[in-house]
Amino acid sequence: MNNKGTFSTLELDAEIYNKIKEKQPEWWKLMLEDKELYIEIRKDNYINVYYLGGSLAKIKYKDGFILEIHYKYLKVAKPQKDDYISISPKIFDKEKIAEIKGNIESTLRSADHEHPSEKRIQGEMIIQNSEYIDSEFQFNKDKEIGKLRIDLIELKDGYLSFVELKGISDSRLRNDEERNPKNPEIIQQMCMYKSFITKYKDELEVYYKKLIAVKKDLGLVTISQTDWKINETPKLLIADTYKKVTLGRTKRIEAIKSLLADNEIDFEFIKWK
Repeated sequence: MNNKGTFSTLELDAEIYNKIKEKQPEWWKLMLEDKELYIEIRKDNYINVYYLGGSLAKIKYKDGFILEIHYKYLKVAKPQKDDYISISPKIFDKEKIAEIKGNIESTLRSADHEHPSEKRIQGEMIIQNSEYIDSEFQFNKDKEIGKLRIDLIELKDGYLSFVELKGISDSRLRNDEERNPKNPEIIQQMCMYKSFITKYKDELEVYYKKLIAVKKDLGLVTISQTDWKINETPKLLIADTYKKVTLGRTKRIEAIKSLLADNEIDFEFIKWK
């Protein structure tokens, strides 16, 4: 049976984590020291490093460390089989990190624009808030629930919560009442998340206890909370990026709030810059 991508594949004593602690590679130290980067532990025991929501590098271990970079962040042609290109850890120095960060930033809209990239908002939120202990959680092993990717995992006030992030202008937050009166995509999405969390509550608790232990062991987090529970109700966080207040925008916000409340969605609006 292929267990790849399941909760059970995350191992506390996987070779990649032990080798990082043993060897303390220079490129790893550079990543830890760079406060603009954040590092996530993944099922199947590999590591993702992010900058502004973009994947700066994947780190794997098989008879040595393997660093993989998305082709678009290396400014090269797309490979035939995969989107990621392996590079030698020996060339992963400050200059290479700066180059990739620049390439990631050039693909994102300006932070001052009214419609910044959701990834950028997500990345900046993680850097600014240590309560977000994981991001981009994926699960696609349940055909009944479907494939999902949850933006943020928050550990706060004794609860571990799954958080979906949307920008205020996202079309999935509201349908046109005349042309498409059905519930917008966000309602279906949040219901799917709730079904997933309820079904896999016990597995998620075990998985995140292991993930937190790995992160603490690698010096990625300093979490003191040990007695926490899974919040079975997913949260929706909406970043209000509007710079100007207009009647149309005010009506849109109120309509979204009404829709979410009617569907018993746990939501919060935050003013974004």
